[in-house]
Amino acid sequence: MLTRAQRVYHWDRPTNSICSDRLEADALPALQRAIDIYGAKTGERRGRVRDAARGALAGLRPDRVEALIKLLDDVASYDWPRAGDQGARRLKVFAAAAPQHPLLDPDAGLALLRGVLGRGDERDDTVAVLYADYPEFHRLAAFPAGYSAETLAEDYDLAQAQALLYDATRVEVLAGTDFKHIVRYAHLSRLLYRIERLAGGHYRFVFDGPNSVLRRTHAYGVDFAKFLAALVQAKDWRMRAEIVLRKGWRPVSFTVDGSDGYASSVPAPRLFDSSIEAAMAKKFGHRRGGWRLRREAAVLDIGASVVVPDFVFSHDDGTEVALEIVGYWTPEYIAAKLAKLGRVKGVHLIVAIRPSWALKAAALGHQVLVYKTGILLRDLMPRLEAFRRRRG
Repeated sequence: MLTRAQRVYHWDRPTNSICSDRLEADALPALQRAIDIYGAKTGERRGRVRDAARGALAGLRPDRVEALIKLLDDVASYDWPRAGDQGARRLKVFAAAAPQHPLLDPDAGLALLRGVLGRGDERDDTVAVLYADYPEFHRLAAFPAGYSAETLAEDYDLAQAQALLYDATRVEVLAGTDFKHIVRYAHLSRLLYRIERLAGGHYRFVFDGPNSVLRRTHAYGVDFAKFLAALVQAKDWRMRAEIVLRKGWRPVSFTVDGSDGYASSVPAPRLFDSSIEAAMAKKFGHRRGGWRLRREAAVLDIGASVVVPDFVFSHDDGTEVALEIVGYWTPEYIAAKLAKLGRVKGVHLIVAIRPSWALKAAALGHQVLVYKTGILLRDLMPRLEAFRRRRG
């Protein structure tokens, strides 16, 4: 991903909106030249590879070059000493050189390196040998052969859009046919959100941004950026974000949708959002005691909003029970979550929650399962069976 310093955007004053920078088709030859350099310089220092690639990109606008170099570096693989003893080796060299200070003879310096480190074959390699663990001196190990200029351009366009979301205060996503895809990645990105049902089978996701909830937490902005990479793979969506580019500035709007042509290589989502869910599902298995487990298999209507529980358990006799696991979040978010769960009616629901919130959860009128580090089957199974007895 790019840094804030590497993002490029265009501001439209009359509408108080911004759009992220996108490359034109005539930039592709320069991108291919830079890619060819990375492909041909295996074994070379990172600094020299970057400098050569900068030369290949010299025809582009200067504000785009460093972002492209960063993306190429992210795709490339580098090697460097990882044992953690490089600093001790430097001290060893300096201690051996101290009696000869000032050591001005290049040949004597090379001989000292060979004697202490066992290497130092070239005069211009001296610093690289001493500081091989510094990023500038990492050695290019490999570059993917199939990486094309078109792919780099797509990565650049998406990365610039992602970088704007680092400073989002509020994000709204209108979703249609790929509603479940968006729910899945919103969970995986660990974003705070609520869902509203709209007419025509559409839904509105409302996300609280890092500026509004977590006091300008950069890590949360990065989670937004990761979510966008998954969102662009969906169909029938539109996103509008409010961005505060600098403290004290008024928000500007940033809008993208599925027709803008962004591309992403985000892999298929993990089956579970957290280790707690994964561990519980593994212990339960696909079937147990006549119960079958399904992941996010229901959408519970609570008026203008909806709840998508983590699991649905279906018994052979037709009993269905939803399980919602409330994990660690801000107190405000958990309180809002419990308020939503309290509006769920006519559904068998188990709320799994931490001990500190158990009393508030008990007032919701649903079955409560208290857990600390994980959900135990000896606690879960009796609660499932209790709904069967009620049904009988």
